[in-house]
Amino acid sequence: MARICPVASHGHRGLIVRILIADDNPVFQSVLRVMLTNWDYSVVGACDGKEAWQILRAEGAPRLAILDWMMPGLDGIEVCRLARAEFGRSVYILILTAKTQSEDLVEAMQAGADDYVTKPLKSQELRIRLAAARRILDLEDRLTLALGQAASAPRVGHELSPSISSGV
Repeated sequence: MARICPVASHGHRGLIVRILIADDNPVFQSVLRVMLTNWDYSVVGACDGKEAWQILRAEGAPRLAILDWMMPGLDGIEVCRLARAEFGRSVYILILTAKTQSEDLVEAMQAGADDYVTKPLKSQELRIRLAAARRILDLEDRLTLALGQAASAPRVGHELSPSISSGV
C-alpha cells in the first residue's frame, strides 16, 4: 500500500527534508550525516538493514532513503525489495555501494532502486542526485493531490453528443 507523507517541512533554515541513511560503517555514516545536515536534511540513521526496514515501516518515516548495499542482517537490496513490495514507489531509494560493475547497477535497479551511487562518494554528485529525488517526490505528491481533487470534483457539463464523439 502506498504511503503519502510530506516530503519536507519548514525549519528555521528553510525547507527541511527527512532522509534515512543506512550504513554499517559508523565513520562513513557520521561523515554522510554531517554532509546531509549541512545541506538542510534531517537525518535518521540506521546501522543495518533490519533497523532501516523498521524505520521505513514506522509512521511518518522518511520518503527518501540512502541504503548501503552490503550491511549485516538485511542488505540494502533486500530492504529495497521489501519497501517496493509494501509501499510501491512512495519511498525514493538510492543504493550506495562499492560495487562498480554494470551488472551490479542492473541488479539494484531491478530490485526497485531509483538511483545508484558508488563509493568513494563524490559529494556534489550525491547532492545533485538528491535534488533530483526531491523534485521527483514533489511531483508525485502534486500528481496524487491533483488526481484526488479531480476524482472528488463534481462533474460539469454534459457527455459528448454522439455526433461530436464520432467525429461527425
